[in-house]
Amino acid sequence: MQIIISGRHFNVTDEMKAQINERLTAILEHKSLKITTVRVILAQEGSRFLAEVIVNIKSHDIEAKAESYDMNESVETIIDKIEIQVRKYLDKMQDHHREHVEKGFVVSEELEASEEEMIEEEGLV
Repeated sequence: MQIIISGRHFNVTDEMKAQINERLTAILEHKSLKITTVRVILAQEGSRFLAEVIVNIKSHDIEAKAESYDMNESVETIIDKIEIQVRKYLDKMQDHHREHVEKGFVVSEELEASEEEMIEEEGLV
């Protein structure tokens, strides 16, 4: 996984790069994610600070943008947004269908057993 951090209209300090790199690595280290690159773009427009993250996964891209009057606040916001999106992506990738199928068989067996009991009680057998 390659993390590219760039700044527009201002210089990104090594301290900020290290902090962003550490936080993103902790979030994106999941083994089932096949991440190729992560691009972090920090920009200053007047007194506003913009932050954008683009995570390139094998078959999907995750993007987040934030804007505020404090660069650290913008960075924290986009990292939180990326974390939520990654969790949602991992949840969608899990096989939830198998769980429903197994529950379906249990329910159908219970229904069959209750139908047989009702038939025996009515004396139809």
